[in-house]
Amino acid sequence: LVGELVVEGSLMGAGMVDTAPVVESITRTVFIAAVIAALTGLLLAAVLVRQITRPLVDLSHASRRIAAGDLHVRVPVKSDDEVGELTDTFNQMAASLEQQETLRQSMMADIAHELRTPLTGLQGAIEAMQDGVFPADAENLEALHVEVLLLNRLVDDLRTLANAEAGQLALEKAPVDVAELCRSQVNAMQFRAAEKGITLTADCPAQAPPVVADAQRLNQVLLNLIDNALRHTPAGGAVTATVHANATELFVTVTDDGPGIAAGDLPHLFDRFYRGDRSRTRATGGSGLGLAIARQIVEAHGGSMWVDSPPPGAAHGSEFGFSLPRTAIAPVSV
Repeated sequence: LVGELVVEGSLMGAGMVDTAPVVESITRTVFIAAVIAALTGLLLAAVLVRQITRPLVDLSHASRRIAAGDLHVRVPVKSDDEVGELTDTFNQMAASLEQQETLRQSMMADIAHELRTPLTGLQGAIEAMQDGVFPADAENLEALHVEVLLLNRLVDDLRTLANAEAGQLALEKAPVDVAELCRSQVNAMQFRAAEKGITLTADCPAQAPPVVADAQRLNQVLLNLIDNALRHTPAGGAVTATVHANATELFVTVTDDGPGIAAGDLPHLFDRFYRGDRSRTRATGGSGLGLAIARQIVEAHGGSMWVDSPPPGAAHGSEFGFSLPRTAIAPVSV
């Protein structure tokens, strides 16, 4: 300091220390700390942004791979927050798409296999007629006509099953007396049963509790179950269709006293084109889709279908059945 300052009799400035270097040092320290804090904040922000955006980038890349047809791709779930939940949902979607593609490929292979057999037979028969090996008489033409009808039935069944599996099966629902449906179907198939020497009966109440359902589709289910039982019951056997209900459900069962079903076949009986010891084959007149279609129709009504059969040799007889919920009971108009 230069000079002295007297304030109210006190001498100021004498012996005081120069504070400029201290202030400069503090300023420099504060500046450096601010720069370090800013850089640290930027670094932390970059890390945080990367943690947020990296899963989104991974999801974007995975989406492009799925769009290109790679349905096996999955994205690791690295957090429990919203991004992690989104990633988990994406993986579930990818798994569902992969499963649907597997089912589609399997169905296409099944269809190709089922169509190849009758088409090959038709081709061979027609070529034989062209070459003069077989005469083009009424008998041979009738055999070809039967094959064409079987093909037409197969195509219709495939369309019905495809619509059902896609959740697009049209249902025209109205109050239905399932007991009356059962009796009508049993009566309609009496001639078929008599031809095979099988006793076909209906064990139904005079009137079952009405349910809201598609009568035509339920009739299709009954037809498939009774037809399946008749095809696998030997002459002299019996097939019985039963309807009963409890407080919450209505049950329909079709039982026979034919040979039992192997335990290994039971879980697959409702699969498309499945062939076991009691498989549905063209030789016995089935398209191989009847039970699969029946289950889809029942499930479209909110019900369930089952099969119960002792193993072959231990006992005889199988029971196919389905249940419908009575939550949709409607009053019958008088």
